[in-house]
Amino acid sequence: MIRETHCETCSVRGVRLYEMRHVVDHIRGHLTAGEFADDLPFTPQRYFLTYAIPNEQTRGEHAHHRCAQFLICVHGECHLRVDDGENREEFCLNRPTFGVLVPPMVWATEHLHSADSVLLVLASRPYEPEDYIRDYREFLTMVGAGGARK
Repeated sequence: MIRETHCETCSVRGVRLYEMRHVVDHIRGHLTAGEFADDLPFTPQRYFLTYAIPNEQTRGEHAHHRCAQFLICVHGECHLRVDDGENREEFCLNRPTFGVLVPPMVWATEHLHSADSVLLVLASRPYEPEDYIRDYREFLTMVGAGGARK
């Protein structure tokens, strides 16, 4: 059975949830595939993987000025919290068919990693240290959020 890619929005500005194209085959095994131009919101310029993250540790905890990111947990699971300064949502990334687009100017934190989690992050831009916003209060000021929270 082939399932096509589709996406949904959430309450956090610009964040979209993707169920990626995949084939369910209980005899030969399942397959997830995507074509950059058709199934992803941008053509990736780089990728990175996070893995072997202790459960109590967090990753991310930043936003980007210009870079968008697309996250898929290809093995195990982790939780993704996204925050636009007004709205906040959390998702469990626990299957290789589920991806989340985190646009620029959205704070993202990954946490609660299972011991076997492998998180694939596709980025719309090359690594640019100046693109990172690492201070949450500064982020809130930049997006014009009313009160600081964390």
